Amino acid sequence: MAHEFQTKTDILRAIGRLHRTGKKLNYSAIRTANGRLLAHAKKHFGTWKQAVTAAGLDYDKISRIHRWSNQEILSQLRDLHRRRQFPDIRSLAKKFTKLYDACLRHYGSGLAALEAAGIDYQEMLNEHPYRWTRAHITAEIKRRHAAGKTLRRTEMLRKEPEMHRFCYATLHHFRTWGNALREAGLNPRTVRNRDARWPRQRVLKEIRRRFEQGKFLNTDLMLREALPLHAAGRRYFGTWKAAVEKAGIDYNMIRGGLVGWTKTKAVRALRERVVLGGHSQKHIREHAPSLFRAAIHHFGTWDEAIHRARKGK
Repeated sequence: MAHEFQTKTDILRAIGRLHRTGKKLNYSAIRTANGRLLAHAKKHFGTWKQAVTAAGLDYDKISRIHRWSNQEILSQLRDLHRRRQFPDIRSLAKKFTKLYDACLRHYGSGLAALEAAGIDYQEMLNEHPYRWTRAHITAEIKRRHAAGKTLRRTEMLRKEPEMHRFCYATLHHFRTWGNALREAGLNPRTVRNRDARWPRQRVLKEIRRRFEQGKFLNTDLMLREALPLHAAGRRYFGTWKAAVEKAGIDYNMIRGGLVGWTKTKAVRALRERVVLGGHSQKHIREHAPSLFRAAIHHFGTWDEAIHRARKGK
């Protein structure tokens, strides 16, 4: 009702009624369930806490805020540390959010709280099994190599999310991936086998083949469909544009992607230019390369694309 919360008495009665019926009165609950009461309470009492207190209720109980004491914080930290429940401060903040917030309120930082609890943070980092030290990283590289698993960083990041921390820690400790491989007694070029898989001439040949087949060569699509080829091209020639031009292809002809080229639009354009206009496949490839590649992308082959264009769908 429009006038039910016009006075302080109305608001106090409403709060008491909600409390007697077992309704939640913490701030987030009342904001969701009865925003109008909250607004009028803040207008008349200044804050929701003051309104609840004026109604004769214990706001700390109502808000369900756990009041941490220094002793309780330190006791919890020691217990979790003894049971090895967190490897570092980041994990503490993520897994035990309320305790970590209490550490910040009482001690200013998680590290200061750990020191107050008598926990040697550096020693904890070094001893924890999930801590990637230089020795642990080297051992893991040797283990993966012996097991025949890939040691190409880009492939690990793409296919093994659980190894992200390992990859980042490796760069932190060794600066480069090659340095880490050499530390483990391995030859980076041989292990990653990248030049053996993608020699310079094969890169150029593959670029030409994709172009002749009408496949897209723009960077966005290459990163999704042919990342190794794109990476090899940049490795040998500095940029992907330089690699494409070294293969004898005008880079301006391959810059366009699929943006705007729906099946319907491609069929309409092919019908106007090939079926009705009489233009050849060669003409379209040379003068409308994005249309040619869109036709191949959507229909698989040029003949199928023309067949669809003749049918008009």
